[in-house]
Amino acid sequence: MNMNEPVSDPALASRVARDRDVLLRLLSVTASLAGLCIAALGFLEAAERRQLDHSYADELIAFDAFLFVSCVYLILWALRTSKVARAAKLARVIDVVFLFALTTLLIASAYIIYYLV
Repeated sequence: MNMNEPVSDPALASRVARDRDVLLRLLSVTASLAGLCIAALGFLEAAERRQLDHSYADELIAFDAFLFVSCVYLILWALRTSKVARAAKLARVIDVVFLFALTTLLIASAYIIYYLV
């Protein structure tokens, strides 16, 4: 089933069209968050805080950067695929990866704020 062919399930076609709009907006957000994570790693390395020497905050932020860049690739794949069913599945995977990365970024940020203040 190609994106250009008529879809037998109008609900699926509607969901894919909505997902495509959301993915286009999410693309710039995930790229920005990946850059933010990389900048945060640079700040953590430059700060030399003794409280953060034995923490996993920098590893977690590096993992978040990887997850956000992975989201960018998955979004581009979902936007370029010609199969409607694949685009719908990729949209669900992107949602899960993005929310997991956002949650772990929140945890790492809370840890850093707690030990720096």
